[in-house]
Amino acid sequence: ALYSLNLRITGDKANLPIFSRDTIFDNEFVYGLPSPLNEFSTVVILLLIVAAVKILLDLYMKTRSGYLLRAVGDNETLVTSLAKDKGSVKILGLALANGLAALSGAVYCQQKGFFEISVGTGTIVMGLASVIIGTKVFARFGKLKATTAVMLGTIVYKACVSAAMAVGFKTLYLKLITSAFFLVILVVSENGKKKVR
Repeated sequence: ALYSLNLRITGDKANLPIFSRDTIFDNEFVYGLPSPLNEFSTVVILLLIVAAVKILLDLYMKTRSGYLLRAVGDNETLVTSLAKDKGSVKILGLALANGLAALSGAVYCQQKGFFEISVGTGTIVMGLASVIIGTKVFARFGKLKATTAVMLGTIVYKACVSAAMAVGFKTLYLKLITSAFFLVILVVSENGKKKVR
């Protein structure tokens, strides 16, 4: 459904270039930055966006609505016992997730300079991989927030993919390598839980 909706938004075009338009990465403000900083402007802008989203998300999770959103993922019965509609809380969570997905898609298209209808294919797998890696690998650090763990999981995931390509693996086998990597992480984390018990 969203595939068709994206096509409708872009005027039934599968590829839409935006090279001639100002973006957050390509505008007068970026051009005016000092030369050393200008070279890393893309990284700086991305770090600012990620940091802003993380801070806002962490602040939201400390609100009553945020606690309900956490609770509905862990124990739906608890939310119902608090006289709250678990369905509404789930819809709110989905709306928030889709809003963040839209933001990331917009930032990605602006950074690349074009929109491609198939660019989001496999993104949900990468997102789930980041969550799994972040929560399983960094769960032992009690003081680490979930948002930080997921961000670190994304970096680890991308680092593993880059390492596999640097070693000489063909892109054809990347999905097999990443799935094997996930399996190892899941097995190791489950074994760690059993030892703790």
